[in-house]
Amino acid sequence: MSKRAIFLVILVMLIGIIFLPTTTSSATSGVQDWDSLKDQASQFIQKGKASTVISNDDVAQIVLPIGRMLVAVASGVLVVITAVMGVKYATTQSPDDQAKVKKQLIGLVVSTIVVFGGQAIWAIIYNLMKDF
Repeated sequence: MSKRAIFLVILVMLIGIIFLPTTTSSATSGVQDWDSLKDQASQFIQKGKASTVISNDDVAQIVLPIGRMLVAVASGVLVVITAVMGVKYATTQSPDDQAKVKKQLIGLVVSTIVVFGGQAIWAIIYNLMKDF
């Protein structure tokens, strides 16, 4: 295409864009007056005041038994795995196998810290937040 043809195509496109009928956007079509906005805000606030607040006792009755059960299961699993790993470490003869078991024991120690650290963090947060 020549420069003149490109110029004409661009010119026709610009003229078409300028003379296209403008449409209202969805943002401006739903504009409300001040009184209706104020009424909606008041209704929203009243709706929030009418709802019940979750009490500490409700949380304790629902969450604490689940948490205790999970910690008990994790403790049992940790005891069994510790016993198996200890027997495995005691019965291995080669230093290479003992080194592999030691690496696995590091993972066991980390998982123990995660389980009981999580329980401690939960207890601290719960005891601090129940005063509010």
